[in-house]
Amino acid sequence: MHISSWKKPLRENKPLFNRGLSFWGGALSGREPMREKLEQFRSYLFLIPGLFFLMLFTYLPILWSSWLSFNRWNLLSPKPKFAGWENFVELWHHDVFWLVMKNKFFFVTISIFPTMFLALVFAILIDERLKGRVYYIYSLFYPTLIPMAAAAMLWVYIYSPNLGILNILLAELGITKLGWLGSSETSLWALIIMTFWKNLGFFMLIYLAGLQNVDRELYEAAYIDGAGWWRRHIKITFPLVGPTSLFVLVTAIILTFRVFDQIHLMTEGGPGNSSNVVVYYIFENGFKFFDWGRATSLTTILVCILLTLTLIIFGIFGKRITYTAD
Repeated sequence: MHISSWKKPLRENKPLFNRGLSFWGGALSGREPMREKLEQFRSYLFLIPGLFFLMLFTYLPILWSSWLSFNRWNLLSPKPKFAGWENFVELWHHDVFWLVMKNKFFFVTISIFPTMFLALVFAILIDERLKGRVYYIYSLFYPTLIPMAAAAMLWVYIYSPNLGILNILLAELGITKLGWLGSSETSLWALIIMTFWKNLGFFMLIYLAGLQNVDRELYEAAYIDGAGWWRRHIKITFPLVGPTSLFVLVTAIILTFRVFDQIHLMTEGGPGNSSNVVVYYIFENGFKFFDWGRATSLTTILVCILLTLTLIIFGIFGKRITYTAD
């Protein structure tokens, strides 16, 4: 009787123990979504400092500048006075504004596409394991490392009418010396050449990184099929580096639209505004003429142009050059 009395409770406690395990297991499994939510919340906390500074130094200045563009604000009116679209209407009827916009779009068009093409060609040549490839990489990328102020002073010496290396070479070839920075016909071209020299190595390095993702077997198959050097790269390299080209294009547009240092140090927008561009024109209105209303109006126009161009480029080319693996 004593032994049988102990067996009965043990049999009854076993399912209770199992039910206890199932209860706690369900409770623990219910905590998994909560744990994932806490992890997501922690990850968002790490974004707060970056978002704070992005808002403080990027988005708030853009909003503040956009509001000021509808105000009159200069030395004669120390406090902003709402003027509606008056600043934009004055710019529309201002000849210098259209000359500046013409110079800027000419600068962007002429400097970007030759730079991108030659950067890709140099990247292809270096990627094909040329002898002394490290030397070529350093030679092309070194101008990017030079501060813009030092590079501008170097090119001022190169463009010097009497002592400049460029005019000495032209004289050796029997060509008349040119006043590169002092002539309205050549000043903008001189800045374009200098900017081309400065940005070529940077774009080349980006393309060189993009070429590492191209499968070498594609070139081997094309070579076996009889495709020449140019045909292989036109049919294989150019399409497959499309995402890299899109990145380089958008980066180049932003870099060339905000060109300022070389213009300020080399020509100051002259002679006769022949080398003046939007950012330097903003600087002139804001810090030389102290017309902050017009300066912020130009800033708003510049932001709208860059935003529109970026959306158009991504809208047209974004889906066409994005490759996904099945």
